[in-house]
Amino acid sequence: MNRAMASAAILIAAVLAALRPGQAVDCGLVDFTVSPCLAYLQNGGDAPPQQCCDAVNSLIRITPSQQDRQDACECLKAVAPTFGIKAEVAAGLPGKCGVSTDVPISTDINCQSIG
Repeated sequence: MNRAMASAAILIAAVLAALRPGQAVDCGLVDFTVSPCLAYLQNGGDAPPQQCCDAVNSLIRITPSQQDRQDACECLKAVAPTFGIKAEVAAGLPGKCGVSTDVPISTDINCQSIG
């Protein structure tokens, strides 16, 4: 394994180790989790890459409670305009990955309405 891959593996392991049930989700973790989707969310395309769909599934795992989902929604809502996320691409991402989630990536959502 090369040095870059080893560093990435260590970083991912550290993030996953930091996750404890009942612990609040923070924006750094949410942003890191969905980062494999950034290029797809900016440019669209026929289908998101598998790494992006894996990231969507990870986002679902780290947001088990209503408060976690609302917090993650606020994080994604804040970062979407900064990175030029296309709203229509973001809205369709979970469906294209074959999953359902209550954590939308949108600038137009009231995150407190998420169940």
